[in-house]
Amino acid sequence: MHGPSLRVLGIDPGMSGGCALVTPDSVTLRKYTTEQEFLEFLRPLAEDHRKTTRVVIEDVPAFVAAATSASSSFKLGYNFGYHVGVCRMAGFRVDLVRPQVWQKGLKGLKPKMGYTDRKRVLKDNACRKYPDLKVTHAVADALLIADWACAQQIETF
Repeated sequence: MHGPSLRVLGIDPGMSGGCALVTPDSVTLRKYTTEQEFLEFLRPLAEDHRKTTRVVIEDVPAFVAAATSASSSFKLGYNFGYHVGVCRMAGFRVDLVRPQVWQKGLKGLKPKMGYTDRKRVLKDNACRKYPDLKVTHAVADALLIADWACAQQIETF
């Protein structure tokens, strides 16, 4: 990460997604439950660290797999828009990253993997990178998104 106080908030807006806040001193994982809980998590960060926090949200595809129900697709799109809107309104710089970009180079991922297998592999990668954290399926993607953003050598501020 750049600078001693840079923070990265990775957000997986999926149906059972979550967020991961990576700072120079700690990692905080949060499962996405309600909009209110997300706001309560975000508020102190926005008040104290808005200028030193990079928010990176998974850029969800406009079209999802045929096996995904219409209600799941709607929820994914709703969550994506909610997170982007709230974070931008709070004054954060928001970057979007496609799954193909942040997942590149992760061990065990193969084209056309089923949803369950893909989620297991992503969680396994997150557990290997952060063995001291309690990584669940709900926060694994967010943690890997934040980890990917931290690893980038691009000046973010």
